[in-house]
This record gives sequence, C-alpha cells and structure tokens, in this order.
Amino acid sequence: MYIQPECVPCLLRRAIYEAELVGPAKVPAAIRAACGVFARSYRPGRVSARLATQMHRAVYRALGTRDPYRDIKRRSNAVALALLPAAKRFVARSGDRLRAAMLCSIAGNLLDFGIRSDIRGPEELSGKFSGIVREGLAVDDTRRLRRFLRPGAKVVYLADNCGEIVLDILVFRELRRLGANVTLVVRGEPILTDATMEDVEELGLSAEVDRVLDTGAFAVGVDLDRMPAALRRALRECDLIISKGMANFESFSGTKWRPIIHLMRTKCAPVALAAGSPMDVSIAKLWDRKKETRST
Repeated sequence: MYIQPECVPCLLRRAIYEAELVGPAKVPAAIRAACGVFARSYRPGRVSARLATQMHRAVYRALGTRDPYRDIKRRSNAVALALLPAAKRFVARSGDRLRAAMLCSIAGNLLDFGIRSDIRGPEELSGKFSGIVREGLAVDDTRRLRRFLRPGAKVVYLADNCGEIVLDILVFRELRRLGANVTLVVRGEPILTDATMEDVEELGLSAEVDRVLDTGAFAVGVDLDRMPAALRRALRECDLIISKGMANFESFSGTKWRPIIHLMRTKCAPVALAAGSPMDVSIAKLWDRKKETRST
C-alpha cells in the first residue's frame, strides 16, 4: 500500500506515544527523529510500511530502547489468555468453526496502541470482545478460502500483535483440523506490539503449528526485499497466505503474492480504502490468483 498524506500525522502520534511510554522528557527527541525521516524520505508512491519502519527505527534509536511496548505486550497476552476459554466455547458452538475462530482472532486485532483506537489499554478488550465478534464480518470471503484448504495444504500464517496471537490459536487448530500444514510467521525483532519468537516460546505456540519462522528484520509488517530465504520459500510453495493486521496488509497489498486472505480491523481510512471496505469493521478479504490492480 502506498503512503498517504494522512499517514504522516498518524505515524507522528505513534512516535509521541512511544516516547511517553519511555518517559515524557523523551517526546521532543522522538518528534525530531520522526520529522527528520519524513523530511528526508516522504514522497508519493512510497510503500507505507517501509516509511513507517524507517521512522520507528529512528525513534527507537532516539529513545534508547529496543522495545518500548514490552509491558503492553505482556498485558495484551494476559488479557487474551483470560478471554480464550470463552472464545473456545464460541467456536465450539458455531456452525462454521473456522469462520468463528477467525472472528475471535480479528477481535484481537483491536489490540493496537498509539493510533486512533477504540481502546486505550489491553484490559479494555475484555469489555469489547463479544460485541466485535457479534458484529461479524463486513467483508466475508471465508467460504471462498476453503477451496485452498484441502488435506495437506500448506498455509503460511503471518501473525500480528501480541494478545491477538493468543486468539490466533483458535484458527491454527481449525486449519489443522481440516488437514492443513501451518507455518506461523512472527516478527524478526521487536517492533510496535507485534509478536516475536519470545512470545512464541512464552505462550507455547510451537505446539499449535507445524513450523515457526520469523521475518528476519526490524520491519513494520514484512520487508519483502530482506526476508530470509526460508520465509521466501515458504511463501512461494504454500497454497494459501493468511495475513493478520494492517501492517501485513500494507506490506502485501498490491504485490503478486497470491492467494492471500487479509484478516483485520480496518482502523484507518487509507487501509479501509485500499481494502475496499468501510472503516472500523472486521474483514476477511481474499485476493486469489487473478491479477489485481495495485492498491494506492
């Protein structure tokens, strides 16, 4: 997805939020670092995730931290673990278990901070979870994706936020129940609230999938030019890519990687427009092997 003018104030708000997590005195340094990146690198036609990566690298360096979101990530995982039993019951009672699991997983995508958001802290998800699930999918391609899920199908699952990845467990189990082989992909280094190998180990997620890979880099979403050979091979050989969240959408939309289904909340206008959906809704949007026009 290409950068849009409204992405700049959104990213700047994120930089300020990150500085406040470290200490209010760090805010001016974060603003200078972010604005320096915008001045040097903002231009129409730039992939939004790449500019965001560059900005966050500069801000983290200015803040002197490797992971300003560390506490929020742990709290997000704890909240999601508390919600997991109710989510399991919802899936078990559903007539379409895979769709139900995806609804629960997308509800976890609400765990995103430092942007215009419906929640201010991880603990607020508990009060909103049932409503998000009952709301359903504004774009629902879950039935279409089933043709890619024959027994033995290879699925690459691009994870997103902490907390959310706990609820992804429900999707992993349904995919494997259908006979799919699941490769989970997490971030190569801490960035934003996204899950890393540390979360995989702490949550025991290796037992829920067939293989775990990482993106190999500090990057918002996936840096398609710098991803490890094992990940590139997995993407080339798979039958279906499942992409969670807006950062992965920004990385993959407009590319030739197919078939891919994007599961997310549309939390900003540029992403909603690129996905062809309203804002603030849950979507499961599939791009199959047909050629698509690049999202702008």
